[in-house]
Amino acid sequence: MNRSRQTRAILLLHGSGSSDAIYKFQTSRIRAALKDKFTFVFARAPHPSEPGPGVLPFFAKMPPYFTWFRKGIEATRHEIAIFNHCIENTVRAWKADNPSGAIVGVLGFSQGAIASTLLLWEQQAGLIPWLPDLEFGILVCSGYSEAMKTCMRDLGNDDQRGGQTLTIRLPTLHLYGRQDVFGAPSSKKMFATHFVEDRARLESFDGGHELPRDKDDLEKIRDFAVTDHMIVKVRCI
Repeated sequence: MNRSRQTRAILLLHGSGSSDAIYKFQTSRIRAALKDKFTFVFARAPHPSEPGPGVLPFFAKMPPYFTWFRKGIEATRHEIAIFNHCIENTVRAWKADNPSGAIVGVLGFSQGAIASTLLLWEQQAGLIPWLPDLEFGILVCSGYSEAMKTCMRDLGNDDQRGGQTLTIRLPTLHLYGRQDVFGAPSSKKMFATHFVEDRARLESFDGGHELPRDKDDLEKIRDFAVTDHMIVKVRCI
């Protein structure tokens, strides 16, 4: 493999009650649209889980299933430490094989979008030095966690004043299905609560709680990942 050119990678975080193997199938069209520019790093959540929404019956023969955060303790310091350890192991294993590469983006779906939000915020706050190169996030059908918001406020320290403690300044693209009864409201709430409006973009697509598949939606994702996020970053300097 020719390593003279830096490998740019996107970290992919699956939904709750799913797995990295299932997410490979679900993201196949998105990855096909981006494969000439990026490689992909799949992480597997640390906790065993029952199948999540929409996983059955299609993926009934693809257990086991996993979740990033367990119900009732999803935003404790200990639970976040377990999450960080899981992601750090994935990142370090990939870096060992790609020493000149950089993970520059994160693509999360459903609970994986909550996890992606946490990673983007932690990087901005300087809490995860092992993941220094993130440039953008793509969050699809995001959930929302009030408990995570409270924990972020706690971890953010009192010297970070006002709402800035909870907002993410990196460029992000947020997508939700117009027929997603639960995911559409939570995506909008996540967008409004944790992201700076002039650096984040909220888009809808024709679908439910799923990854977009239509050509126009895939082009939006590609444009954002390849060029648009850099334009936003330069404009906001």
